[in-house]
Parts: sequence; C-alpha cells; structure tokens
Amino acid sequence: MHQQLRGIMAETPQDQFVSCIPLPAMASSIATARMHTRLLMNKWHLLSVVDDAELVVSEIVTNAIKATNIIPPQARYPDLYDRMEVVCLCFYRHATELVIEVWDPKREPPQRRDVTLDDEGGRGLFLVEALSKRWGTRWPPTGGKFVWALLSLDIA
Repeated sequence: MHQQLRGIMAETPQDQFVSCIPLPAMASSIATARMHTRLLMNKWHLLSVVDDAELVVSEIVTNAIKATNIIPPQARYPDLYDRMEVVCLCFYRHATELVIEVWDPKREPPQRRDVTLDDEGGRGLFLVEALSKRWGTRWPPTGGKFVWALLSLDIA
C-alpha cells in the first residue's frame, strides 16, 4: 500500500502550491480533512474559497471513505495498524484555479443518486457539482481512482 501511495503522490504536477496528505479510511478523518482544508486555504490566502473548498473536500472524502468500506467507525489502533487503508487528499493551486483531488483504492466511479426531500443523504455529488467549475474521476496507473473538483479563484 505504501508503495502504491508513493506512486500516486509522485504524479503531482510541479506547481508553486501543492499539498497532499494521507488519511486513515475512517469517519473521523472527515473532520481532519475539513480542518486541513481550512488551515491550508488560510495559509495560501484563499479566503474567498475556504467555505466552498471545505464543503467539497468533506463530500469527496466522505465518498472515498465509504468506497473503501474497510475500517469500522470505532476502530482501535491495532485495527488501523493491521489494515492501514488510506485515502489521499491533495490540493494544487494554479494561477486562477484550485484543484482538489481525493484518491481511494476502489476503481468504481462515484454515482450521483436521485434523492427525495425526505432522504437524509445522497446529495454530496450535487453539492460538488454546484460548487465547482468542473469535477470528474481519473484512474491512475498505480490503481484506485481520483475524484477531483476544480474551483475558480477570485484573484484581483
């Protein structure tokens, strides 16, 4: 797994601003991903997109963790150590755009669901689509998939 993750991270574009972090594939990592996003957007002075970026990250990371379906929500440290399944959250800042990518080990693409007003979930990809300029999926040769979203930056 670690070799596979290094292969994914090696594919990052050479750019001025890049950040990639691996996260355990468990529910508590969603809060960590949101916090990392908020801190990174502040560090990169991208306050105009911090809320949208945080929501997009939350939705894509949630889907990635659900896709792995490996580590139980109340996992103990030995469970993590033995399995060590991760998702990887990456950000690339280009001149007027921010790319958010999340890798998970499954090859199946995310599916938008038709939801009713009474459904409690299932709106994540609709939110990603509404908040991003574009979004999609790509399959690296090292395995798994990346789900990515492109946000426009308001640069004056």
